Amino acid sequence: MSTTLWAQDRTVSGTVTSEEDGSTLPGVNVIVKGTTIGTVTDIDGNYRLSVPSDAETLSFTFIGLAEKEVAIGSQSVIDVTMTSDTKQLSEVVVTAIGIEREKKALGYSVSNISGENIAQRSEPDPLRAIQGKVPGVNITGGGGAPGQSTKINIRGMSSLTGNTQPLFVVDGIPFDNSTNAFDPTNPDASASVDNSAFSNRAFDLDPNNIESMTVLKGAAAAALYGSRATNGVVVITTKSAKKNTKKGLEVTYSGSYNVERVASLPDYQNVYSQGSNQLYNAGFIGNWGAPFPNHVDRLNAEYGTNYDKVIFGAITDDNGNVIVPETPAGFIPHPLIMTSTGVSNRYDLLFPDFVKGYYFANDGVFITDRNDPRWGADGGTAIGIDVPFQPYDIVGGFFDQGQLIENSVNVTAGGENSTLTGGISRMTNQGIVPNAEASRTSLNFGGNGQLSNGLFLSGNVNYVNTTQETPQSGGSFFSDYTTATSTSIFQRLYYLPRNYNLNGYPFESPIDGSNIFYRPLDNPLWIAKYNRYRSDVNRVFGNMTLSYDIGDWLNLTAKGGVNTYNDARRNIVRSGGVGIPDGQIWTEDITYTEQDYNFIATISQDFTESFAFRGIIGVNANQRENSRRKVTGSGLISEGLYNTDATTQTTVNYDYRYLRRFYAAYADLQFSYNDYLYLNVVGRNDWSSTLPVDNRSYFYPGVSASFIFTEALDLSNSIINYGKIRGAITKVGNEPSPYQTATYYNILQPLTVNGTDYNRATLSDQLGNVNLKPEFTTEVEAGIELQMLDNRVGLDVTYFKRTSTDQIAAAKLPVTSGFDTEIVNIGELENRGWEIGLDLTPVRTPGGFSWNIYSAFTRIRTEVIDAGPAGEIFIGGPFSTLGTIHRSGEPYGQLLGSINARDDEGNLLIDKTNGLPFALPTGDIIGNPNPDFVLGVTNTFTYKGFTLRALFDWKQGGDMYSATAASLLLRGQLEISEEREGLRVVPGVYGDPQTNEPILDDEGNKIVNTTPVTAFDYHFTNGFGAYGQDEVNVYDATVIRLRELSLGYNLPQTLLESTPFGSVRLMFTGRNLWFKAPNFLEGLNFDPEVLAEPAGSNVQGFDYGAYPTTRRYGVNLTVTF
Repeated sequence: MSTTLWAQDRTVSGTVTSEEDGSTLPGVNVIVKGTTIGTVTDIDGNYRLSVPSDAETLSFTFIGLAEKEVAIGSQSVIDVTMTSDTKQLSEVVVTAIGIEREKKALGYSVSNISGENIAQRSEPDPLRAIQGKVPGVNITGGGGAPGQSTKINIRGMSSLTGNTQPLFVVDGIPFDNSTNAFDPTNPDASASVDNSAFSNRAFDLDPNNIESMTVLKGAAAAALYGSRATNGVVVITTKSAKKNTKKGLEVTYSGSYNVERVASLPDYQNVYSQGSNQLYNAGFIGNWGAPFPNHVDRLNAEYGTNYDKVIFGAITDDNGNVIVPETPAGFIPHPLIMTSTGVSNRYDLLFPDFVKGYYFANDGVFITDRNDPRWGADGGTAIGIDVPFQPYDIVGGFFDQGQLIENSVNVTAGGENSTLTGGISRMTNQGIVPNAEASRTSLNFGGNGQLSNGLFLSGNVNYVNTTQETPQSGGSFFSDYTTATSTSIFQRLYYLPRNYNLNGYPFESPIDGSNIFYRPLDNPLWIAKYNRYRSDVNRVFGNMTLSYDIGDWLNLTAKGGVNTYNDARRNIVRSGGVGIPDGQIWTEDITYTEQDYNFIATISQDFTESFAFRGIIGVNANQRENSRRKVTGSGLISEGLYNTDATTQTTVNYDYRYLRRFYAAYADLQFSYNDYLYLNVVGRNDWSSTLPVDNRSYFYPGVSASFIFTEALDLSNSIINYGKIRGAITKVGNEPSPYQTATYYNILQPLTVNGTDYNRATLSDQLGNVNLKPEFTTEVEAGIELQMLDNRVGLDVTYFKRTSTDQIAAAKLPVTSGFDTEIVNIGELENRGWEIGLDLTPVRTPGGFSWNIYSAFTRIRTEVIDAGPAGEIFIGGPFSTLGTIHRSGEPYGQLLGSINARDDEGNLLIDKTNGLPFALPTGDIIGNPNPDFVLGVTNTFTYKGFTLRALFDWKQGGDMYSATAASLLLRGQLEISEEREGLRVVPGVYGDPQTNEPILDDEGNKIVNTTPVTAFDYHFTNGFGAYGQDEVNVYDATVIRLRELSLGYNLPQTLLESTPFGSVRLMFTGRNLWFKAPNFLEGLNFDPEVLAEPAGSNVQGFDYGAYPTTRRYGVNLTVTF
C-alpha cells in the first residue's frame, strides 16, 4: 500500500476465509501492525507480503467482519478465518465537542459518513455529496451554477423567521456556513432572487480532505452546543486532524475530470412563430404568431384555415404597381432591421449588410443601390435582407459544455508517537453558461504527537481560496415589463421567439459594444459576456489542542481555534444596456472572524466490574465578529474600468459591523452497567451578549439512555445478532441576532452643504426589545437499532417530536408608535417525524460477489402551533403578494398567492365579457411546499475488486410555484400549446367580478359559461399563464432521480508488487443522470431541485427561473505511494 523506511527481509503468505461458510475472502486488508506496510487479498483470498525482520503482528480487516490480529513469530504461512462483526458494538463516532464515543452507548440518533463516500464523487460541494444518504436530513441544491448555494435542513424547519441551517463544526471549531446574501441592516427581510447563486461557505471545504462527517440530528446529540444546537450539528473531521497510528510515509494522489451539460430543456413547439393571434409580429415577446411555412399546408387541411406561406407581401402604389417585392415564402426580413424602433442604436447603420434597401413612402421609392445618396437617409424605412423563417434551437444552443477538474495530494508521515499530515488541492468548475466559473485552492497542514513530558499536542491549519464568477442568473420572469433594472439571463432566454436566431445574430454593437437585441431588452449573450457577479474568498481556519493525563481517571484538555475569512464581492452591469444604460458596479467587502476556546476535564472511573462512569466538565468562550460594507457606483466613467471611484455617483448601501460573545459551562455525565445499559445526563448554561442583561443566562438540560437488550437478556443468535432501544429528552435554544434589544440609528449618506459634508443618521424603524429571550426547543426522541440474520439486515428507526417556543419574529406596530416593527418572542412550532435507515445484504457469495442496499427514509411534519396575535406571519418573497406565510394551526411556510374566484361548489367564476376567470380581491393559501417523505436508496455491488454503486432518491410531494412554467405557457413556447386553432370554452359558471358571486338566471340557477376564447387569450391574458392567478402555476414537486452512479476498480496487488504504487483505484462516475418530475407541466422537463432564495432563507417552494441543474460524467483516479 505504500513505501516505507524499513528493510523487508522475509515473506509471509496465506489464505483468508469466512468462518460462516468457508468461502475465500477477496479484498481483505492485511497490514503489519504499527506500519503502513500491507496488501489486500486477491480474488481467491490469497495474500503475499514482504515484512521487516522486526515485525511482530499482522492485522486483518474487512468491512462487516471483526478485525483479527495474528502474531507472526517464525511463521511463513498464516491462514486466517474471519467472523462477522456486530458493527454497532465497535463503531466509534465523533459527537459534540469532538468527543469520540462508541455508538452503542448513545441514547440518540447520529449518522456517520466516511470520507470515501464524500470525495471523488464528481461533486465539489461536500453537502451535495451526501444527498440521499442520511435519514432526517434534507439537502437541496440551489441549481447548476458553479459554486451555487446548497440548503441543508435537519429534522425540518425549527424557526419561523430565523436561521434554519445547522451548526457546522470542523475539527472541533465552529465553521461559518453563511451565504451572506441578506441585507445585514434588515436580517428578517427577504433576499433578492438575484442572490440565489451565492455560495454558502461550506463550499470552502475540500471533499478530498474530509476524513469523516457526523450528523448530530437531534437536540440530545447536539445539546452541548447549547444556543447553537436547535438546527442540529454537522461535525466534520479533516484528514489533517486525524490521529494516525501507522508508521512510515504515505502519499495519496486523487484526480478527476468531468464534463457537465444542462440536465434538461423544455419540449419547445416549432409550429408557430413570433406574434399574437396567429399573426407574425417581429417585436412581440411570445410565439402566438403565424405558423412556419412547413406547417401551413397541414394546418390548412386539418382546420380549414387560410394561412399563407408568404408572411410579408409586396408593397404597391395606388395603381397596384409593386414598389417593394414580397419576401419569398419561407423567409422574413432580418428581425434586427425590422425592430430598430425604440432601441438606442439604428441597427441599419450598424449592420448595413443586413439591409436589403430603403423604402421612402412619401416618394413611393425603394432604394437598393448602396451608392445612392439616399441610402440610410432619414425618412426611409430599412427593409432587412431575407433570412430563413424557421425555428432555431435557441436555448440548447446557448448552453456550453462545462467541465470540472479536481486534483489533490495528501501526505502522511507517522512515527512511534507522532503523525504529520499535509495536503494541497485545486478544483476548477467551468459552468454551462458562458463565463460562469468557480475555483477552490486548498492547503492544509496538521500534526499530533506525544511529548516526552506526557503532554499530547495536536493541531492543524488550513488555507483556502474560493472564487466564483457567474453572470446574473437569478429569476423574476416578469421583469421585461415590471423590473427594468433586472439583468438576469434566464428571464430573457427561455421565452425568446422561436424564429429569433439568438446564436447567429450579433448581440453587441461593433462600435461601442452596447447591447443589441430585437426589442429594448438586454440580450442574454450580452449579459453573459459583460454583466457578472464575482466573489473572491480567502479563508484561514485551524486549531490547537493540549491534553494531559493526570492519572488513569482524569484528563485535562485545552482546545482553541480561529476561523476567519474575507469575501470580496463585485457585481458589474456594463454601460450600453437597457435596464441600466449608464452602467453600474457595486462592491461588497465581508469579513468574518470566530474564536472558540474550550477547557475540558474528562473523568473515567470504573466503580466495579459492572458499573462505570465517564464524564466531562467544561467551559467555553466564543466570539464572533462580522463586518459588511457595500458601495454602489452608478454611471461608469470609462468602460472596462470597473471601480466605484470611476463612476459619476456612489452610494454607501450599508456599512455594518457586529460583535457578539457568549460564555458557557457544560457537563456530560455517562453511567454504564455491564456495557449494555447506559444513562447520559447533559447540561449547559450559556451567557449571551445578544440578550438583555436580565435574560443573558439560560440553562439547557437533557437526558438520554440506551439499552442493548440482546446483551442484557442473552438473546444474540443467528436471527437477532444485536438489538438496542434508546430514548432522549433534551432542551436546546437559539439566540437572537445582535442588536435586537436596543433601538439604534441608521447612518445615511453625508449631506453636502456649501462644500462641507455633514454626517446624518435616522432612527431605525425597528423598536428594540429589552425583554427579549432566546428561542427554546424541547425534543423527545425514541429509537431502536437491530442487526439480524448474521448482520445481513440492519435497521435503525427513530421517532422524534420537537417543540420550539418563544420564536423570535418582527411584529407589526401601530403607525402611531413611530415604528414599523418590534422584535418579540411570539409563536410556537412543532416538528414530528420518522427516520428509518435500512441496511440489507441480500446476496453474499463464496466467490466474492455481494449486493448491499441501504435505504434512508425521512417523513417530517412541521406545524405552526402559534403564529402570534395576528395568527399569521408573512415572510414574503420577491413579489409583494406572492410569498411564504406561517399561519396558526397550519403547516409551516405555506405558499400565499392570488386565487381565482369560485362558487361554493368549487366551479370557476367566469367573466361573461371575456370568457375568462377573475381573481378574488385578496390572496390565500395556494400550496404546501413541505414534502410528504424523502427516500434515498443506495445499491452497492462488489465483485473481485469491482464496485458498482447507484443512488436513487425520491422526494414525494411538496408544492412549488413555477415561474418557468407560467412564463413558457404565457409565451406559447411548449409543445402542449400547439393546439391553438379554433376556440375553447373555460369550464365554469358566470360570475360578477364586483361581488365575486355567481350570476343567476331568472329561475335562480347558475349559468354555465359558453363564451369562447382563443388559445392566445386563454394563456396570455387573465387565464392560465403568467398573467393568470398564482394558483394556476402551482405544481406537485414530486421528483425521482438517479442521483449518483459509479463504477470503481481496485487494481490487484499482484500487478503492483513491482511498482512504487501501494494501491490504484479507477472510478467512472455520473451525477443527476436521470430524473422525472411526473406532476409538473407536461413537456416542461423541469427539475424542481432549485432555490428561489439563498440557503439561509425561510422561503421555500418557489421557482423564479433559476439556473438549470446539470448532468455530470467523470473519471477519477486515486493512487497511493
